[in-house]
Amino acid sequence: MGHIPVYGMEHTFLDEKTGLLYRNSRFRQTASIHTHTFYEFFIVAEGSALHLVNDSIQTITQGDLVFIRPKDTHSYQFYYSDDFRIINIGFSEQLLQNIRLFLDHTAMLRTLTESELPPCVRLDKSGREEISVRFEEIGALMDTPKIQKTVFYAKCCLADVFTRYFFSYDTEEIPTVSCPSWFQPMLNEMQKFDNLRIGFPKMIELSSCSSNHLCRVFKSVMSVTPTEYINSKRLEYSVYLLTQTSKEIIEISMLCGFSSLSHFYHLFKKKYQCPPSRFRKMNGNYIQDSSPKTTGTDL
Repeated sequence: MGHIPVYGMEHTFLDEKTGLLYRNSRFRQTASIHTHTFYEFFIVAEGSALHLVNDSIQTITQGDLVFIRPKDTHSYQFYYSDDFRIINIGFSEQLLQNIRLFLDHTAMLRTLTESELPPCVRLDKSGREEISVRFEEIGALMDTPKIQKTVFYAKCCLADVFTRYFFSYDTEEIPTVSCPSWFQPMLNEMQKFDNLRIGFPKMIELSSCSSNHLCRVFKSVMSVTPTEYINSKRLEYSVYLLTQTSKEIIEISMLCGFSSLSHFYHLFKKKYQCPPSRFRKMNGNYIQDSSPKTTGTDL
């Protein structure tokens, strides 16, 4: 299927004096797929969305704190009923290097910067509110002439975010759910579009265990069956194709790996309370061709 098409680098830039960027953005339509020339943290202050990133799909919701690197290619696809708002702090490579020297945790930071998918943690209400306020304080300082104070405060805040939410110090901490070493790498791979289309056989291949054992482990860790998980991710991918392309619905069904169009319609209506064609009319963000497309019939 190939990679997500990239429309180019985002047309936003860091402040030349501070090496920072602040945005408090409320979205009502899909953001174009883009890359950055800088690092950024963003926290979901309100709503939820599908995060299209590095040939994978993630569901992000209120309280999610995400670390985006320059190598990441991403966009957001918003649920129709949600009021989606994120608060971003962008920062330069030089600022990250200063934080690296201050924290003296090169290995931990390398793990975060080199992982395939952007690191993401979910904060509780108090954590979400605290980080949102601190990001907003950085933004307010950027509107003042106090450059040194702004940069110093931003370094302190960003270093604190890394150490509190993204670094692991207690290696002897016992997880609440027993999770085999192969499980998370397998789950990461199953977020890729090509693997999602193959579905359960690919999951068995990646886990290198029997189907029965995989089902038992998956249910105990994720509280859903592998089939339920795969179908949910396929539906999220179908949302991207419905709203970002003019592909016919029958083709979208096949690209997502569904065995039949009727099964796709049934699952889509169950999750989104409307058929795919109506969802497309309400949320479509692609440029339509001059000739009409046959998109299927509401089942």
